Amino acid sequence: MTFYHGSPVGGLNELKPYLSEHEKQYIYFTQNPVVALLYAVHPVPKPFSYYPYGFDKDGTIHYSEYYQNAFSDIYKGKQGYLYECDDIPSAGNPTQINGVFVCKNAVKVDRVTMLPDLYECFVEYQQQGLFRIRPFNTISEKEMQYVYDDLKQTIQKHNLKQFPDNSMSRFIREHFQEVWEKE
Repeated sequence: MTFYHGSPVGGLNELKPYLSEHEKQYIYFTQNPVVALLYAVHPVPKPFSYYPYGFDKDGTIHYSEYYQNAFSDIYKGKQGYLYECDDIPSAGNPTQINGVFVCKNAVKVDRVTMLPDLYECFVEYQQQGLFRIRPFNTISEKEMQYVYDDLKQTIQKHNLKQFPDNSMSRFIREHFQEVWEKE
């Protein structure tokens, strides 16, 4: 069984656990290369996370643009790597994220593919019906309010107002200025 891991870092022969978005030492895997490649870019540095994807009723992966042109902003022109591992020890899913497995041990890489432009790769996946982008102008007010509330909690939890030069602070100010200013 093949497990996939997406990363912006190339040249790895072994994947090692590191601090994840869930504040644990994990390596994330999935059996779906489309999902793995969403993680081949880090829009914000760990321990923060910004991966607004989900699954349609038929299982198709969708990316929600919570600001105008978010997907192209984050992925266009970005290089990424798709690592493949044929065997991972003790894979589990404590995160409860659909189709995601985590491992606490180092794992040997069996194959790797470098993708020079992740955006172009996702366009191909769209054409194949494996992926879709939910444009900003189609996101409901209710869903956006949920996103804003989550960002407000992040600002408060990490005291980001005290650290305006933090990369997460800059990301929120740049893309969600109204949330930053209200908080």
